[in-house]
Amino acid sequence: MDIQIVLVMETNEKSKSDYMYIRSILNCWYDLQSRTDRKIVPIFMNGKGNYKNKRVISKIEKSRQAYRNGDTCVVYCFDTDKYDTDPNELLTLTQEQNYCTKNGYEFVWFCHDIEEVFLGKSIPNSDKTDKAREYMISNGINNLQKRNFEAKSISNRKSNLLRVLDKYM
Repeated sequence: MDIQIVLVMETNEKSKSDYMYIRSILNCWYDLQSRTDRKIVPIFMNGKGNYKNKRVISKIEKSRQAYRNGDTCVVYCFDTDKYDTDPNELLTLTQEQNYCTKNGYEFVWFCHDIEEVFLGKSIPNSDKTDKAREYMISNGINNLQKRNFEAKSISNRKSNLLRVLDKYM
């Protein structure tokens, strides 16, 4: 069966840094180039606080309506930020997770941020796009350990991305 996977990411459309990292996983571990039965649609929130933004929701719905080949899965991707030391971040993370559950969306997390999971360190906002491009060019995906993306619970430098994608890929 054909499936459209709508990836809703924190980054903005100009940078696309989160999408560059996630796309590297899709290309490497799921051979996306040969998968004509999977369509990937990136949607950029322009900040994690915009996950319920009408513009974002509208883009999700337009993607669903435009895709007539099969089912659509919506995957929201969030950094956990400093959820373990900041009660406000933990509350935000819980709200994001509850929103996804309530709406039937998948919830992907990166602890503490996507760069920490892919690069092993956090990156200043001003460098995120350049570092993501460098990562893509250098084939940094070849240096990653798959188990860091199969986590069952939130822990440092880990993600549940593969646990979610495995359901649909």
